[in-house]
Amino acid sequence: MDRVKKAGVALAVVCLVVLTVLNLASDAQAKKPDVIRIAFVSDMSGPYAPMTRQYAIGFQDGLAYFNQELGGVEGVPLELLVRDTGGKMDATVSHYMNLREMTPKPLFLGLVVSSDAEALRERAKEDQIPIFCPAATSAIYPLAYNFAYFPLYPDQAGAFMDWLGETWDQKRPAKLAFLTWDSTYGRAVLTDEVRAYAKKKNIEIVAEELFGLRDVDVTTQLTRIRAKGADWIYSNTTAHGPWTIAKGIKEMGYPVNLVTSCGSQAHNTLVAAPPGLMDGSYVVNFFRSFADTDNPMMKKVREYFDKNNRTAKDWGMGYFGAFWFIDVFHQAITRAVKKVGWDKLDGQAVKEAVETFRDYQPLDATMYTYTATKHSPEKIYMGRVKGPYVLPLGGGYQWRTCPDLRPDQFK
Repeated sequence: MDRVKKAGVALAVVCLVVLTVLNLASDAQAKKPDVIRIAFVSDMSGPYAPMTRQYAIGFQDGLAYFNQELGGVEGVPLELLVRDTGGKMDATVSHYMNLREMTPKPLFLGLVVSSDAEALRERAKEDQIPIFCPAATSAIYPLAYNFAYFPLYPDQAGAFMDWLGETWDQKRPAKLAFLTWDSTYGRAVLTDEVRAYAKKKNIEIVAEELFGLRDVDVTTQLTRIRAKGADWIYSNTTAHGPWTIAKGIKEMGYPVNLVTSCGSQAHNTLVAAPPGLMDGSYVVNFFRSFADTDNPMMKKVREYFDKNNRTAKDWGMGYFGAFWFIDVFHQAITRAVKKVGWDKLDGQAVKEAVETFRDYQPLDATMYTYTATKHSPEKIYMGRVKGPYVLPLGGGYQWRTCPDLRPDQFK
């Protein structure tokens, strides 16, 4: 009889344990949200529109790929919220304030305008909303919840100086001029750290000139730069910015080399530029060339592009970039869920997940390493423009590690 009682008790305990486990599993399953919200806020009708409107289209198609083919995040679909700022800062802030009040609020926010990222940095830190954004130092540091989606602009300039120092074959120092936009983005390379690094690399900075985002003539600035004998011009501009400089150089018959930061000469801006105007210019690049049409992930992105009947003007860095933005969001949220579970999933958990990336390659397009003390990646390669493409110098991707040119207080 005792044995029967003991067996009964044991069976009851086993059943209780099983039921508890099942209930816990059921509870965990019930805590999955209906959707995971991500947002994209940008100027899609103002001066940045030629580049940024592609992101919105790419986000739509990329979302379909990650939800339909990859099943979202453990079965939970991603939901995209797109907001157009028209290039107005008050609209940026207004959209953000609306998004932060949502339930659930977005777990990730994508921005592609440096001044927007700078303006929202402290707000996002308070609200614990990770932001994927451009690489102006003031947008990323002091450390908050913002993550640069390519190396800091000063670091890129330093990587170019490394390459120039290795390839310059004259006994005198190379003479470098900056000709860039008068904006947070444009001025991001004009730092004391960049100037000191140039001196360290025996490169003489002979001029620092600015022009407006809407300016279409820089003859005056180029005249001053030529008078200083610059061999190279470095520019932090995009869309029509590089064209404006290249057009001026050509009209003046000035034999100077033009180099731009990454993203400045994206595929769509090269396609839209006057034929041959940008050929021969150099680019500090951070993502796979659009000439790599046989790359499996490039083919996958192109499959969605063609399936959704996108037009030629929609194909470019913005469209492709949106896919790997979502890849980063998807990967970070997936890692966060695995670590903390659905019930504790929040912006802080997602931020900490991004800080575990080590040479992560979203869509085999680029490489991202982030840590708890550095929210900007470090890999680029030098490329040169030919037609609508930026081709890696040397015929292959020779990834370079950028120098860390953050101000000392941010290291």
